[in-house]
Amino acid sequence: MPASVPAPVTSRTSPRMAVIVSCTALFTDMLVYGMLIPLLPLMPAVQRFGASATGLLFAAYAAMMIAVTPLAGRFVDRRGPRGPLLAALLGLAAVCLLFAVGGPYWLLLISRLMQGAAAGLGWVASLALIAASIPLARRGPYLALAMSMVSVGTLAGPPLAGWLARDHGHEAPFVLAAAVLLVDGILRVVFIRPTPPQTDDPATARDVLRVNGSWPVVVLICLGSAVTSAIEPILPVRLANGLGLDAAGIGLLFALLVIVGAVLNPLVGAALGRVSPRLLTLIGAGLAIAGLAIAGASSHLPAMITGIVALGAAIAFLIAPASTLIGVQGARTTPPALGGAYSLYNLAYAAGLTAGPALAGLLTSVLGYPAACTALAAGVAVVAFGGLGRLPRRLSAPEASGQGANGSQTPPR
Repeated sequence: MPASVPAPVTSRTSPRMAVIVSCTALFTDMLVYGMLIPLLPLMPAVQRFGASATGLLFAAYAAMMIAVTPLAGRFVDRRGPRGPLLAALLGLAAVCLLFAVGGPYWLLLISRLMQGAAAGLGWVASLALIAASIPLARRGPYLALAMSMVSVGTLAGPPLAGWLARDHGHEAPFVLAAAVLLVDGILRVVFIRPTPPQTDDPATARDVLRVNGSWPVVVLICLGSAVTSAIEPILPVRLANGLGLDAAGIGLLFALLVIVGAVLNPLVGAALGRVSPRLLTLIGAGLAIAGLAIAGASSHLPAMITGIVALGAAIAFLIAPASTLIGVQGARTTPPALGGAYSLYNLAYAAGLTAGPALAGLLTSVLGYPAACTALAAGVAVVAFGGLGRLPRRLSAPEASGQGANGSQTPPR
């Protein structure tokens, strides 16, 4: 063989280990993210600067994720997913160390930016590892399994962090995170082999966005993630100062929100074949408006729980249709683009994660918590009734089954 022609890769990551490593990486990333929900707003360095600065910390994560994701995609296309996965691991380990130490606000902001960069690298590389290891026709269910670990990590993070911080101090949650990272790191180092990039799903997020009907779906995804994330910087402070809850109680309430969404998500997804996606998302918008209004006006725990349950239900009614509809848009792309569709999904979701906390923090600083929640509810109403009316009234037979053009099951997020 001539020296100018590289030798073929003979050792690849096995499909089973690719799925295990990807699932573990996504779980670890979201576990650390979830741990910071009840802890970050209550750190002394954060409280000193108010709600607007808290919102900036939450928005910084998603903004950096948006910035890094396209660069990570190009790097993975050229070099494969192993390098970015290892870089993401090191970045997340550094983030845990910095948060355990604490420090001034500027250092916490840098830590959040680093966390967002690690997430951008890790998410792209994890999904690309599955794409490079499993044929396109069998890829959908494994992508769905990997994305389900996002919910598991988000669900586990807040209550674990709350309990550990209350009983063992601020550093304890990050000690647990370090232990999880150690296991995760062993899997990444030992089992990921040099892996050629995926070549059978070449269309990009931009190609999917050009398909007729994609923009309303993008608006829906942004709305769902913004509703989810808007309360993260402001609700913990309200629960602590207004209702007297400690970090463990705050973590439990955020876990309740995720549980409600996780339980309803498959039920809403199953209803898509019979009920109009437009109707389901408008129900979700109504629940979000009600949940924000109740959470903003509540001065007693039972009422606050009602608002949180409404918000959890809203997330399911907004995100379940979105995760199916974006797969439909990917199937309509030429050539069909599952990877491009979910790259667009992640970018739109991160855009909502950026806008929601930043806007909520700013409104709370200017108007106060109750008025900010009312303003957020009004914003949801404007976006919902202005943008969601363009969603399809029903799914056609192939779409209702949640399958793309290649027959693979559309994975939820």
